[in-house]
Amino acid sequence: MPADDPSQLCPIYWISGPPAAGKSTLCDALIKRFDKGLVLPVDDLRSWVKSGLSESVPWTDETERQFQIAEGATCDIAARYQDAGFAVAIDHCRNLPTVEAAIHKNLVGRQVIKVCLMPDLDENLRRNASRTNKPFGPDLLVDTIRFTNQAYRQVVPAGWIVIDNTRITVEETLELLGCCNQPNI
Repeated sequence: MPADDPSQLCPIYWISGPPAAGKSTLCDALIKRFDKGLVLPVDDLRSWVKSGLSESVPWTDETERQFQIAEGATCDIAARYQDAGFAVAIDHCRNLPTVEAAIHKNLVGRQVIKVCLMPDLDENLRRNASRTNKPFGPDLLVDTIRFTNQAYRQVVPAGWIVIDNTRITVEETLELLGCCNQPNI
């Protein structure tokens, strides 16, 4: 790719972490730092399915298949926007090895900065209780947060920037990201 190729100049940020970790807030703040930017919440893409959507509870083989479709489509959209000169922030709660596989399958050779937000469990639950950006009550996610907050700590693939954002602001999180350089896949 030429040195001035937009896919090398404009990053794709993949922001992951448990529900209510601050992914959406970080994506919105991060992308405003670029002249051209797109936030891609994978859940929004899944909500476009109007017939036959397999919900994440209970998790089934069909749920897994639909998540993989959404992740692949997200990568396709991210690549297209990156090629057009946009920075992209992908907002997605999914186990990191699965996300890593999607990135390696669909975004090879692209500048992808992989970030996992990991607030402590008490803060994660507090944020969930006070958030208003979901069409359902916060109690629905308590068990999922308890599980995912622990699970995210078990396996972190190499190359992921892990940020404990328990006691730092969004601006401080952005400053940490400004200090980190991520090599191409």
